[in-house]
Amino acid sequence: MDREQKLILAEMDADADRLQGLSLEDFGYVPDPRDLSADDLAGIDSETMEWMGGTSAEDRQRSLSRARLLAGAIWHASVVLIDQLFEDIHMLHEKESITREDIDETWILSGLPPQYAEKYNGLFAQRFLVMAADMTTKLTSGWTSPSCVAQELAVRCLLDQIEITADTYDLDLDPHWRGTHTDRLLEDTDSDMLYDRSLDGFQHYEGLNQQLRLAPMALEYWFEPFNEEGQVSPYAR
Repeated sequence: MDREQKLILAEMDADADRLQGLSLEDFGYVPDPRDLSADDLAGIDSETMEWMGGTSAEDRQRSLSRARLLAGAIWHASVVLIDQLFEDIHMLHEKESITREDIDETWILSGLPPQYAEKYNGLFAQRFLVMAADMTTKLTSGWTSPSCVAQELAVRCLLDQIEITADTYDLDLDPHWRGTHTDRLLEDTDSDMLYDRSLDGFQHYEGLNQQLRLAPMALEYWFEPFNEEGQVSPYAR
């Protein structure tokens, strides 16, 4: 391990303490039941309690190291995500019209459903940035599920960036971290259907969407809250 990687890993370990919206247990840490409070123990079923108690000290320490590393990687990726969205906005505002090829050259918007690429102009990118920034704030203030389709897609973009970070610095993360955290951060993965070429156009069939109990997923609804409790920035709307 070279000096630069050691410094990056040290920064990520320090940043792990700043990600207060989720717990180390959310990131995969397996605590010793003897260290938990009575309130924590009350919410754990007997099967999980047995598994936790049977975890070896070595595996427990590894789960702690991996959890802190993932938390730090999420912090790092959150910063990069917002920084690169600013770069995308700057690039798009220099274009008179937007093509799919233009979007392919962006850092973050290239990770959005490709069928709408020509509509990802500078204003769209600014609205998406607002929702992404709100999403990353939840990681520090207390996580709640995404409030609209755009924010679900921002979570996906964040997970993509974490993968890049993990590959770049050869991070020792749990092999199943992405699937686990997709389930943790999203109530469902319905928005993945927007990436399935065999389902192109499904979002425009109202009857099918109602039958499948899907939220409206046509582009014009991406910044509309899922329900009355959902909060979306006035700028994004």
